[in-house]
Amino acid sequence: MSLMDVARGAYVRSPTFVRRSIAPLVSLVPTRLKFGRTYRTWRERIAESARDPAYAHTAHLAALRVLIQKAHAASPFYRDLIDSALGAGFELATIMPADLAHLPVLRKADLVAAGEAALTVPSAQLDRGDTSGSNGERPFSFYLDKDRSAREMAFVYHNWSRTGFSESQAKIVLRGFGLDPRGQYITEWEPALRELRLSVFPMTRQDVSHYLDLIDQRQVRYLYGYPSAIELMSRHMCALGRVPKLPLKGILPISEPLYAHQRRAIEAALGPVPIANFYGLSEKALFACELDGAPEVYEFEPLYGLAELVDEDGHPITEVGVEGRLIGTGFLSTGMPFIRYDTEDRARLIRLPTAENGQRMQVEKLIPRRKPDFLISSEGNRVVTIDFTPENPRFFRGIEEYQFFQDEPGHCVIRYIPSPDGTIEDARRVASDLENRTRGKISFTVEPVKKLAGGRAGKRAYIDQRLDISRY
Repeated sequence: MSLMDVARGAYVRSPTFVRRSIAPLVSLVPTRLKFGRTYRTWRERIAESARDPAYAHTAHLAALRVLIQKAHAASPFYRDLIDSALGAGFELATIMPADLAHLPVLRKADLVAAGEAALTVPSAQLDRGDTSGSNGERPFSFYLDKDRSAREMAFVYHNWSRTGFSESQAKIVLRGFGLDPRGQYITEWEPALRELRLSVFPMTRQDVSHYLDLIDQRQVRYLYGYPSAIELMSRHMCALGRVPKLPLKGILPISEPLYAHQRRAIEAALGPVPIANFYGLSEKALFACELDGAPEVYEFEPLYGLAELVDEDGHPITEVGVEGRLIGTGFLSTGMPFIRYDTEDRARLIRLPTAENGQRMQVEKLIPRRKPDFLISSEGNRVVTIDFTPENPRFFRGIEEYQFFQDEPGHCVIRYIPSPDGTIEDARRVASDLENRTRGKISFTVEPVKKLAGGRAGKRAYIDQRLDISRY
Protein backbone atom coordinates (compact mmCIF):
# COMPACT_ATOMS: atom_id res chain seq x y z
CA MET A 1 0.00 0.00 0.00
CA SER A 2 1.60 3.25 -1.21
CA LEU A 3 1.51 6.32 1.02
CA MET A 4 0.51 8.46 -1.98
CA ASP A 5 -2.36 6.08 -2.79
CA VAL A 6 -3.80 6.61 0.69
CA ALA A 7 -2.88 10.30 0.95
CA ARG A 8 -4.85 11.46 -2.08
CA GLY A 9 -8.04 9.75 -0.91
CA ALA A 10 -7.52 11.08 2.61
CA TYR A 11 -7.07 14.62 1.27
CA VAL A 12 -10.29 14.46 -0.76
CA ARG A 13 -12.26 13.19 2.24
CA SER A 14 -10.69 15.55 4.79
CA PRO A 15 -12.63 18.42 6.42
CA THR A 16 -12.80 21.69 4.53
CA PHE A 17 -10.59 23.62 6.96
CA VAL A 18 -7.85 20.97 6.62
CA ARG A 19 -7.95 21.03 2.84
CA ARG A 20 -7.84 24.80 2.72
CA SER A 21 -4.80 24.96 4.97
CA ILE A 22 -2.71 22.55 2.92
CA ALA A 23 -4.20 23.03 -0.59
CA PRO A 24 -1.55 25.60 -1.67
CA LEU A 25 1.20 23.11 -0.86
CA VAL A 26 -0.57 20.16 -2.47
CA SER A 27 -1.15 22.19 -5.63
CA LEU A 28 2.65 22.45 -6.07
CA VAL A 29 3.02 18.66 -6.27
CA PRO A 30 3.42 17.53 -9.92
CA THR A 31 0.28 15.90 -11.31
CA ARG A 32 2.00 12.54 -12.00
CA LEU A 33 3.11 12.33 -8.35
CA LYS A 34 -0.23 13.51 -7.01
CA PHE A 35 -1.97 10.49 -8.51
CA GLY A 36 0.77 7.99 -7.67
CA ARG A 37 2.35 4.88 -9.21
CA THR A 38 -0.62 2.61 -8.52
CA TYR A 39 -2.91 4.93 -10.47
CA ARG A 40 -0.55 4.99 -13.46
CA THR A 41 -0.17 1.20 -13.41
CA TRP A 42 -3.92 0.70 -13.38
CA ARG A 43 -4.45 3.16 -16.22
CA GLU A 44 -2.06 1.05 -18.29
CA ARG A 45 -3.83 -2.18 -17.33
CA ILE A 46 -7.28 -0.76 -18.14
CA ALA A 47 -6.08 0.50 -21.51
CA GLU A 48 -4.51 -2.89 -22.29
CA SER A 49 -7.70 -4.73 -21.39
CA ALA A 50 -9.67 -2.43 -23.72
CA ARG A 51 -7.30 -3.26 -26.59
CA ASP A 52 -6.90 -7.00 -25.96
CA PRO A 53 -9.89 -9.21 -25.01
CA ALA A 54 -7.58 -12.14 -24.25
CA TYR A 55 -5.67 -10.06 -21.71
CA ALA A 56 -8.94 -8.82 -20.20
CA HIS A 57 -10.26 -12.38 -19.83
CA THR A 58 -7.04 -13.61 -18.19
CA ALA A 59 -6.85 -10.66 -15.79
CA HIS A 60 -10.56 -10.98 -14.93
CA LEU A 61 -10.18 -14.66 -14.11
CA ALA A 62 -7.07 -14.05 -12.02
CA ALA A 63 -8.79 -11.29 -10.02
CA LEU A 64 -11.81 -13.53 -9.35
CA ARG A 65 -9.62 -16.35 -8.06
CA VAL A 66 -7.58 -14.04 -5.82
CA LEU A 67 -10.77 -12.58 -4.35
CA ILE A 68 -12.41 -15.94 -3.64
CA GLN A 69 -9.25 -17.38 -2.08
CA LYS A 70 -8.78 -14.32 0.12
CA ALA A 71 -12.42 -14.35 1.22
CA HIS A 72 -12.22 -18.06 2.05
CA ALA A 73 -8.95 -17.76 3.94
CA ALA A 74 -9.67 -14.65 5.99
CA SER A 75 -13.46 -14.28 6.41
CA PRO A 76 -15.37 -16.80 8.58
CA PHE A 77 -18.63 -15.73 6.96
CA TYR A 78 -17.43 -16.30 3.40
CA ARG A 79 -15.54 -19.48 4.32
CA ASP A 80 -18.74 -21.13 5.52
CA LEU A 81 -20.69 -19.82 2.56
CA ILE A 82 -18.14 -21.01 -0.04
CA ASP A 83 -17.64 -24.43 1.56
CA SER A 84 -21.38 -24.96 1.80
CA ALA A 85 -21.95 -24.01 -1.84
CA LEU A 86 -18.90 -25.57 -3.52
CA GLY A 87 -17.76 -28.23 -1.06
CA ALA A 88 -14.87 -28.09 1.38
CA GLY A 89 -12.51 -29.80 -1.08
CA PHE A 90 -13.15 -27.45 -4.01
CA GLU A 91 -9.92 -26.13 -5.57
CA LEU A 92 -10.50 -22.38 -5.39
CA ALA A 93 -7.47 -21.62 -7.57
CA THR A 94 -9.40 -23.12 -10.51
CA ILE A 95 -12.76 -21.42 -9.95
CA MET A 96 -14.53 -20.15 -13.07
CA PRO A 97 -17.18 -17.44 -13.42
CA ALA A 98 -19.87 -20.08 -13.99
CA ASP A 99 -19.08 -21.63 -10.58
CA LEU A 100 -20.31 -18.48 -8.84
CA ALA A 101 -23.90 -19.43 -9.71
CA HIS A 102 -23.70 -22.07 -6.95
CA LEU A 103 -23.21 -19.34 -4.33
CA PRO A 104 -26.24 -17.51 -2.94
CA VAL A 105 -27.04 -13.95 -3.91
CA LEU A 106 -26.29 -11.71 -0.92
CA ARG A 107 -28.44 -8.78 0.13
CA LYS A 108 -27.54 -5.92 2.45
CA ALA A 109 -29.32 -7.65 5.34
CA ASP A 110 -27.08 -10.71 4.95
CA LEU A 111 -23.91 -8.62 5.24
CA VAL A 112 -25.30 -6.60 8.13
CA ALA A 113 -26.07 -9.84 9.97
CA ALA A 114 -22.58 -11.18 9.24
CA GLY A 115 -20.92 -8.11 10.78
CA GLU A 116 -17.15 -8.21 11.01
CA ALA A 117 -17.16 -11.92 10.13
CA ALA A 118 -17.57 -10.74 6.51
CA LEU A 119 -14.26 -8.82 6.65
CA THR A 120 -10.87 -10.15 5.57
CA VAL A 121 -8.90 -7.66 7.68
CA PRO A 122 -9.70 -5.84 10.95
CA SER A 123 -12.15 -2.98 10.50
CA ALA A 124 -9.57 -0.55 11.94
CA GLN A 125 -7.55 -1.05 8.75
CA LEU A 126 -10.48 -0.01 6.54
CA ASP A 127 -12.58 3.07 5.82
CA ARG A 128 -16.24 3.01 6.70
CA GLY A 129 -18.75 3.98 4.04
CA ASP A 130 -22.48 3.94 3.65
CA THR A 131 -25.29 4.22 1.15
CA SER A 132 -27.91 6.85 1.86
CA GLY A 133 -31.32 5.54 2.81
CA SER A 134 -34.36 6.60 0.80
CA ASN A 135 -37.83 5.39 -0.11
CA GLY A 136 -38.10 3.87 3.36
CA GLU A 137 -34.77 2.04 3.04
CA ARG A 138 -32.39 2.21 5.99
CA PRO A 139 -28.80 3.35 5.35
CA PHE A 140 -26.36 0.50 4.78
CA SER A 141 -22.86 0.72 6.30
CA PHE A 142 -19.90 -1.16 4.86
CA TYR A 143 -16.08 -1.03 4.68
CA LEU A 144 -13.62 -0.16 1.90
CA ASP A 145 -9.85 -0.48 1.48
CA LYS A 146 -8.03 2.70 2.45
CA ASP A 147 -5.96 2.67 -0.74
CA ARG A 148 -8.83 2.02 -3.18
CA SER A 149 -8.96 5.67 -4.32
CA ALA A 150 -6.08 5.34 -6.81
CA ARG A 151 -7.61 2.25 -8.41
CA GLU A 152 -11.08 3.77 -8.49
CA MET A 153 -9.87 6.98 -10.10
CA ALA A 154 -7.99 5.03 -12.76
CA PHE A 155 -11.30 3.63 -14.05
CA VAL A 156 -13.09 6.97 -13.75
CA TYR A 157 -10.37 8.90 -15.58
CA HIS A 158 -10.09 6.23 -18.26
CA ASN A 159 -13.78 6.76 -18.93
CA TRP A 160 -13.46 10.54 -18.90
CA SER A 161 -10.49 10.42 -21.26
CA ARG A 162 -12.97 9.68 -24.08
CA THR A 163 -13.80 13.41 -24.03
CA GLY A 164 -10.13 14.42 -24.02
CA PHE A 165 -10.06 15.04 -20.27
CA SER A 166 -6.82 14.32 -18.40
CA GLU A 167 -5.52 14.54 -14.82
CA SER A 168 -3.90 17.93 -15.39
CA GLN A 169 -7.06 19.71 -16.53
CA ALA A 170 -9.47 21.72 -14.43
CA LYS A 171 -13.16 20.99 -14.11
CA ILE A 172 -16.34 22.76 -13.04
CA VAL A 173 -17.91 20.87 -10.15
CA LEU A 174 -21.65 20.84 -9.50
CA ARG A 175 -22.01 18.69 -6.41
CA GLY A 176 -23.44 19.13 -2.93
CA PHE A 177 -20.25 20.45 -1.40
CA GLY A 178 -20.85 22.29 1.87
CA LEU A 179 -18.99 25.34 0.71
CA ASP A 180 -20.21 27.41 3.63
CA PRO A 181 -22.83 26.28 6.19
CA ARG A 182 -23.87 29.92 6.69
CA GLY A 183 -24.35 30.50 2.97
CA GLN A 184 -22.00 33.47 2.83
CA TYR A 185 -20.32 32.20 -0.34
CA ILE A 186 -21.42 29.76 -3.01
CA THR A 187 -18.21 29.21 -5.01
CA GLU A 188 -14.75 27.88 -4.26
CA TRP A 189 -11.58 27.36 -6.28
CA GLU A 190 -9.79 24.19 -5.10
CA PRO A 191 -6.20 24.65 -6.37
CA ALA A 192 -4.88 21.21 -5.37
CA LEU A 193 -7.53 19.36 -7.39
CA ARG A 194 -8.06 22.17 -9.95
CA GLU A 195 -11.78 22.30 -9.29
CA LEU A 196 -14.10 25.28 -9.63
CA ARG A 197 -16.75 24.24 -7.09
CA LEU A 198 -20.19 25.77 -7.50
CA SER A 199 -23.03 25.33 -5.04
CA VAL A 200 -26.07 23.49 -6.38
CA PHE A 201 -28.33 25.27 -3.87
CA PRO A 202 -30.21 27.35 -4.60
CA MET A 203 -28.55 27.89 -8.03
CA THR A 204 -30.79 30.71 -9.19
CA ARG A 205 -30.51 32.32 -12.61
CA GLN A 206 -28.49 35.10 -11.00
CA ASP A 207 -26.16 32.50 -9.46
CA VAL A 208 -25.58 30.90 -12.86
CA SER A 209 -24.74 34.26 -14.40
CA HIS A 210 -22.06 34.67 -11.71
CA TYR A 211 -20.89 31.07 -12.27
CA LEU A 212 -20.41 31.78 -15.98
CA ASP A 213 -18.23 34.78 -15.13
CA LEU A 214 -16.00 32.53 -13.03
CA ILE A 215 -15.91 29.79 -15.69
CA ASP A 216 -14.80 32.36 -18.26
CA GLN A 217 -12.22 33.77 -15.86
CA ARG A 218 -10.72 30.34 -15.13
CA GLN A 219 -11.24 29.11 -18.73
CA VAL A 220 -12.49 25.75 -17.46
CA ARG A 221 -13.83 23.49 -20.23
CA TYR A 222 -15.12 20.35 -18.49
CA LEU A 223 -18.31 20.14 -16.43
CA TYR A 224 -18.58 17.48 -13.71
CA GLY A 225 -21.47 16.81 -11.35
CA TYR A 226 -24.97 15.54 -10.73
CA PRO A 227 -27.10 15.31 -13.89
CA SER A 228 -29.96 17.06 -12.10
CA ALA A 229 -27.67 20.01 -11.30
CA ILE A 230 -26.17 20.08 -14.80
CA GLU A 231 -29.68 20.09 -16.27
CA LEU A 232 -30.76 22.98 -14.04
CA MET A 233 -27.69 25.00 -14.92
CA SER A 234 -28.28 24.29 -18.62
CA ARG A 235 -31.86 25.53 -18.42
CA HIS A 236 -30.70 28.73 -16.73
CA MET A 237 -28.11 29.24 -19.48
CA CYS A 238 -30.87 28.90 -22.10
CA ALA A 239 -32.96 31.47 -20.25
CA LEU A 240 -29.97 33.82 -19.97
CA GLY A 241 -29.03 33.32 -23.60
CA ARG A 242 -25.47 32.79 -22.47
CA VAL A 243 -22.89 29.99 -22.46
CA PRO A 244 -19.18 29.85 -21.53
CA LYS A 245 -17.04 31.89 -23.92
CA LEU A 246 -14.83 28.86 -24.51
CA PRO A 247 -17.08 25.95 -25.61
CA LEU A 248 -17.13 23.06 -23.17
CA LYS A 249 -15.24 19.95 -24.30
CA GLY A 250 -16.94 17.36 -22.11
CA ILE A 251 -19.69 16.57 -19.62
CA LEU A 252 -18.72 14.22 -16.77
CA PRO A 253 -21.89 13.06 -14.95
CA ILE A 254 -21.78 11.22 -11.61
CA SER A 255 -23.96 9.57 -8.97
CA GLU A 256 -27.36 9.87 -10.64
CA PRO A 257 -29.02 8.37 -13.71
CA LEU A 258 -28.78 10.58 -16.77
CA TYR A 259 -32.26 10.82 -18.26
CA ALA A 260 -33.17 11.52 -21.86
CA HIS A 261 -34.87 14.80 -20.96
CA GLN A 262 -31.66 15.90 -19.19
CA ARG A 263 -29.55 15.11 -22.25
CA ARG A 264 -31.92 17.24 -24.32
CA ALA A 265 -31.67 20.15 -21.87
CA ILE A 266 -27.86 19.96 -21.87
CA GLU A 267 -27.66 19.86 -25.66
CA ALA A 268 -30.15 22.71 -25.99
CA ALA A 269 -27.82 24.91 -23.93
CA LEU A 270 -24.35 23.66 -24.83
CA GLY A 271 -24.70 21.87 -28.14
CA PRO A 272 -23.48 18.32 -28.86
CA VAL A 273 -20.83 18.21 -26.14
CA PRO A 274 -19.44 14.67 -25.56
CA ILE A 275 -20.86 13.05 -22.42
CA ALA A 276 -18.75 10.42 -20.61
CA ASN A 277 -21.41 8.73 -18.51
CA PHE A 278 -20.71 5.70 -16.30
CA TYR A 279 -22.39 3.40 -13.79
CA GLY A 280 -20.83 2.75 -10.40
CA LEU A 281 -21.67 1.86 -6.81
CA SER A 282 -20.62 3.24 -3.45
CA GLU A 283 -19.72 -0.35 -2.51
CA LYS A 284 -17.25 -0.51 -5.46
CA ALA A 285 -18.72 -3.80 -6.71
CA LEU A 286 -19.21 -2.91 -10.40
CA PHE A 287 -18.23 -0.27 -12.94
CA ALA A 288 -19.62 0.19 -16.45
CA CYS A 289 -19.12 2.82 -19.15
CA GLU A 290 -21.86 4.06 -21.43
CA LEU A 291 -20.87 3.27 -25.02
CA ASP A 292 -20.07 6.15 -27.35
CA GLY A 293 -22.96 6.78 -29.72
CA ALA A 294 -25.26 4.39 -27.83
CA PRO A 295 -27.02 6.24 -24.98
CA GLU A 296 -28.25 3.92 -22.21
CA VAL A 297 -26.04 1.02 -23.35
CA TYR A 298 -23.42 0.12 -20.72
CA GLU A 299 -20.40 -2.18 -20.88
CA PHE A 300 -18.93 -3.52 -17.64
CA GLU A 301 -15.22 -3.28 -16.87
CA PRO A 302 -13.81 -6.82 -16.41
CA LEU A 303 -10.87 -5.71 -14.24
CA TYR A 304 -13.22 -3.97 -11.80
CA GLY A 305 -15.64 -6.79 -11.09
CA LEU A 306 -17.87 -9.57 -12.37
CA ALA A 307 -21.40 -8.60 -13.43
CA GLU A 308 -24.37 -10.96 -13.66
CA LEU A 309 -28.05 -10.62 -14.49
CA VAL A 310 -30.43 -12.98 -12.70
CA ASP A 311 -34.20 -13.42 -12.59
CA GLU A 312 -36.40 -13.11 -9.52
CA ASP A 313 -35.47 -16.65 -8.43
CA GLY A 314 -31.74 -16.01 -8.80
CA HIS A 315 -31.29 -17.99 -12.03
CA PRO A 316 -28.87 -16.55 -14.63
CA ILE A 317 -30.44 -14.62 -17.51
CA THR A 318 -29.01 -15.73 -20.86
CA GLU A 319 -31.59 -14.46 -23.35
CA VAL A 320 -30.89 -11.11 -24.98
CA GLY A 321 -33.57 -8.53 -24.28
CA VAL A 322 -34.67 -9.97 -20.95
CA GLU A 323 -34.62 -7.73 -17.87
CA GLY A 324 -33.15 -8.91 -14.58
CA ARG A 325 -31.51 -8.03 -11.30
CA LEU A 326 -27.93 -6.81 -11.49
CA ILE A 327 -25.53 -8.81 -9.30
CA GLY A 328 -21.94 -7.74 -8.64
CA THR A 329 -18.73 -9.38 -7.45
CA GLY A 330 -16.16 -6.65 -6.85
CA PHE A 331 -12.39 -6.87 -7.34
CA LEU A 332 -11.46 -3.27 -6.48
CA SER A 333 -11.77 -3.35 -2.67
CA THR A 334 -11.41 -6.68 -0.87
CA GLY A 335 -11.20 -5.83 2.84
CA MET A 336 -14.95 -6.40 2.85
CA PRO A 337 -15.65 -8.62 -0.16
CA PHE A 338 -18.84 -8.17 -2.14
CA ILE A 339 -19.45 -11.56 -3.74
CA ARG A 340 -22.69 -12.04 -5.69
CA TYR A 341 -24.01 -8.86 -4.13
CA ASP A 342 -27.52 -7.77 -5.03
CA THR A 343 -27.08 -4.17 -6.21
CA GLU A 344 -30.89 -3.74 -6.22
CA ASP A 345 -30.50 -2.27 -9.70
CA ARG A 346 -32.11 -3.72 -12.82
CA ALA A 347 -31.08 -3.86 -16.47
CA ARG A 348 -31.86 -5.56 -19.77
CA LEU A 349 -29.31 -7.95 -21.31
CA ILE A 350 -27.66 -7.05 -24.60
CA ARG A 351 -24.55 -9.27 -24.54
CA LEU A 352 -23.31 -11.97 -22.20
CA PRO A 353 -19.68 -11.87 -20.99
CA THR A 354 -17.42 -14.42 -22.69
CA ALA A 355 -13.71 -15.12 -23.01
CA GLU A 356 -13.91 -13.89 -26.62
CA ASN A 357 -15.24 -10.43 -25.69
CA GLY A 358 -12.96 -10.06 -22.65
CA GLN A 359 -15.75 -10.75 -20.11
CA ARG A 360 -17.50 -7.50 -21.00
CA MET A 361 -21.21 -7.84 -20.36
CA GLN A 362 -23.42 -5.23 -22.03
CA VAL A 363 -26.82 -4.08 -20.77
CA GLU A 364 -29.37 -1.36 -21.52
CA LYS A 365 -32.25 0.35 -19.70
CA LEU A 366 -30.30 0.32 -16.45
CA ILE A 367 -32.64 1.28 -13.61
CA PRO A 368 -30.61 2.25 -10.53
CA ARG A 369 -31.82 1.56 -7.00
CA ARG A 370 -33.56 4.41 -5.18
CA LYS A 371 -33.79 6.23 -8.51
CA PRO A 372 -37.05 4.86 -9.92
CA ASP A 373 -37.74 6.15 -13.42
CA PHE A 374 -41.39 5.18 -13.40
CA LEU A 375 -44.69 6.14 -11.87
CA ILE A 376 -47.53 3.81 -10.84
CA SER A 377 -50.87 4.03 -12.63
CA SER A 378 -54.34 3.68 -11.11
CA GLU A 379 -54.32 0.08 -12.31
CA GLY A 380 -51.09 -0.64 -10.46
CA ASN A 381 -48.88 -0.72 -13.58
CA ARG A 382 -45.48 0.88 -14.00
CA VAL A 383 -45.43 3.91 -16.28
CA VAL A 384 -41.89 4.41 -17.57
CA THR A 385 -40.94 8.07 -17.52
CA ILE A 386 -37.94 7.95 -19.84
CA ASP A 387 -38.88 10.34 -22.67
CA PHE A 388 -41.96 11.17 -20.59
CA THR A 389 -41.56 14.89 -21.18
CA PRO A 390 -41.47 16.41 -24.69
CA GLU A 391 -38.33 17.66 -26.37
CA ASN A 392 -39.53 21.24 -26.79
CA PRO A 393 -37.98 23.34 -23.95
CA ARG A 394 -40.96 25.70 -24.14
CA PHE A 395 -43.09 22.93 -22.66
CA PHE A 396 -41.81 24.04 -19.23
CA ARG A 397 -42.29 27.76 -19.80
CA GLY A 398 -42.90 29.46 -16.46
CA ILE A 399 -41.34 26.63 -14.44
CA GLU A 400 -37.83 27.03 -13.06
CA GLU A 401 -37.40 23.49 -11.72
CA TYR A 402 -39.70 20.56 -11.08
CA GLN A 403 -39.97 17.17 -9.42
CA PHE A 404 -42.60 14.43 -9.52
CA PHE A 405 -43.90 13.26 -6.13
CA GLN A 406 -46.01 10.10 -5.74
CA ASP A 407 -47.33 8.41 -2.62
CA GLU A 408 -50.48 6.80 -4.03
CA PRO A 409 -51.09 4.81 -7.24
CA GLY A 410 -52.72 6.75 -10.02
CA HIS A 411 -51.90 10.19 -8.66
CA CYS A 412 -48.79 12.35 -8.93
CA VAL A 413 -47.97 15.82 -7.62
CA ILE A 414 -45.78 18.08 -9.73
CA ARG A 415 -43.81 20.12 -7.23
CA TYR A 416 -42.22 23.07 -8.95
CA ILE A 417 -40.35 26.30 -8.44
CA PRO A 418 -41.99 29.02 -10.58
CA SER A 419 -39.94 31.19 -12.89
CA PRO A 420 -39.98 34.92 -12.02
CA ASP A 421 -42.58 35.41 -14.75
CA GLY A 422 -44.35 32.07 -14.22
CA THR A 423 -47.97 31.55 -13.21
CA ILE A 424 -50.02 28.69 -11.80
CA GLU A 425 -51.52 28.24 -15.25
CA ASP A 426 -48.10 27.28 -16.65
CA ALA A 427 -47.89 24.39 -14.20
CA ARG A 428 -51.49 23.35 -14.81
CA ARG A 429 -50.80 23.24 -18.54
CA VAL A 430 -47.93 20.82 -17.95
CA ALA A 431 -50.11 18.69 -15.65
CA SER A 432 -52.90 18.53 -18.22
CA ASP A 433 -50.48 17.50 -20.98
CA LEU A 434 -48.94 14.73 -18.89
CA GLU A 435 -52.35 13.44 -17.86
CA ASN A 436 -53.23 13.15 -21.53
CA ARG A 437 -49.97 11.33 -22.20
CA THR A 438 -50.87 8.68 -19.60
CA ARG A 439 -54.39 8.43 -21.08
CA GLY A 440 -55.89 9.33 -17.76
CA LYS A 441 -54.21 6.46 -15.90
CA ILE A 442 -52.42 9.00 -13.71
CA SER A 443 -53.94 12.27 -12.52
CA PHE A 444 -51.59 15.20 -11.93
CA THR A 445 -51.90 18.11 -9.53
CA VAL A 446 -49.42 20.94 -9.05
CA GLU A 447 -47.80 22.42 -5.97
CA PRO A 448 -45.54 25.50 -6.04
CA VAL A 449 -42.63 25.22 -3.59
CA LYS A 450 -39.58 27.27 -2.66
CA LYS A 451 -37.28 24.26 -2.52
CA LEU A 452 -37.34 20.73 -3.95
CA ALA A 453 -36.56 17.61 -1.95
CA GLY A 454 -32.95 16.51 -2.21
CA GLY A 455 -30.95 13.66 -0.78
CA ARG A 456 -27.69 13.75 1.13
CA ALA A 457 -25.15 16.16 -0.38
CA GLY A 458 -27.76 17.96 -2.45
CA LYS A 459 -28.68 15.39 -5.09
CA ARG A 460 -32.17 15.93 -6.48
CA ALA A 461 -34.30 13.01 -7.58
CA TYR A 462 -36.27 13.29 -10.78
CA ILE A 463 -39.06 11.38 -9.02
CA ASP A 464 -39.60 11.45 -5.27
CA GLN A 465 -41.24 8.02 -5.21
CA ARG A 466 -42.75 6.99 -1.88
CA LEU A 467 -44.52 3.80 -3.01
CA ASP A 468 -43.04 0.35 -2.47
CA ILE A 469 -42.07 -0.30 -6.07
CA SER A 470 -41.54 -4.02 -5.42
CA ARG A 471 -45.33 -4.37 -5.08
CA TYR A 472 -46.02 -3.29 -8.65
